[in-house]
Amino acid sequence: MYKKINILIALCIILSFTGAVSAGVADNQLEISLIKYDPYPVSPDSDFSIWVRIKNIGDSDVNGVAVEFVPKYPFSIKSGESMIKYPGTIRKKDEIVYKYSVHVDKNAFVGTNTIEIGYRIDGVFTKKEFDIEVGSEVVDAKGTVRLEKYTVSPEVLMPGDTATVTLTLKNSASEYTIKMDGTDYSMNAHIQSAELLGNEVVDVTSDPYYNAGIVGPGDSVELSYTIKVRNDTLDGTYFIDFDLKGAARLYSLNLKIPVKVDSSSIGTSLSETPELNPGKIILNVANNRPNTVQAATVIPVGNATFEPAEYFIGTMEPDELFTVKFDMKAVNPDNIGFKLKFKNGNNWHESEVLGVMFNGSKAAPTGNAGKESLLPVIALLAAAVIIIAVFFVFMKRRRAKSE
Repeated sequence: MYKKINILIALCIILSFTGAVSAGVADNQLEISLIKYDPYPVSPDSDFSIWVRIKNIGDSDVNGVAVEFVPKYPFSIKSGESMIKYPGTIRKKDEIVYKYSVHVDKNAFVGTNTIEIGYRIDGVFTKKEFDIEVGSEVVDAKGTVRLEKYTVSPEVLMPGDTATVTLTLKNSASEYTIKMDGTDYSMNAHIQSAELLGNEVVDVTSDPYYNAGIVGPGDSVELSYTIKVRNDTLDGTYFIDFDLKGAARLYSLNLKIPVKVDSSSIGTSLSETPELNPGKIILNVANNRPNTVQAATVIPVGNATFEPAEYFIGTMEPDELFTVKFDMKAVNPDNIGFKLKFKNGNNWHESEVLGVMFNGSKAAPTGNAGKESLLPVIALLAAAVIIIAVFFVFMKRRRAKSE
């Protein structure tokens, strides 16, 4: 008898643990958010619409998903509307948007209220609360915003870099109200959500803005996002989507923001051979990138003592060239080199080492070296010319004998 009870308890513990694990997996796999609601604010004893997005942020598909609206005072689903949506399988990185029609109770508290939306997977329910503003009068605004400017810092990224994208949105209206058909309309613009969307090359690592506030006529607001370019990205320009949704009569805004990627680095080369200046190394340092870099530093490596120990250049503009000089006391002159460290935005990078060969007085081949020597090509061409000349001489003598 006791043995059966122990087995039953063990099964209950296992089932509970399985449920907890399933809940944890669900939380890590899916992300639910309220994109917007309209109108803003909502009025007591009225109907309004909400748009809910569920996104698969995990690394695998999710099956058997149900998205549920949770009735909670003062909000209820509108008569005839289904509280549960069944997206079925949500594939990796996919997202689905649902619209719900909701009713507000006539005695609703004027101010911030919360609405609950959740999703169910294998009987495990995960829900989230979102703020809904209830007001005594619905704002019937006609204000809109436009993109005034955008910046990407650094301006051009290298593969693997992170950057900050800043968007400046402006309400270009000049008056606070406008009269149409005898009715006054507000020219304020209310931003419900503003999101920068990544793609197969660029990841957006910062969260969207929700209820970003009201932008008055002539006013601007700055929204900043952090992005990261993947390590294997090829050079080129990539476009990421900016999606803004507004309240009341503010139209949505959908834009393409360009992100430039260039893998070129800072180059170094010997300015003079070591024989010309015994005990000194003179280098040319050039910024081959299309944008400015910071904190550029030349660092000697090898079995020698250098003065200075590091040569700090600092900021380098595109195509800018610096000549740097090191005094050297070498212990083993066959093992000397120089590398460059610099910042592209907030991203540190290092160049390949430029090796210096003292016997031949030339730099060892590196990623910064120029084109390969043309001597082998010239030798082959010369050999071909000689063979052709010999052939013609032979043929000429043979014809002469035959005559």
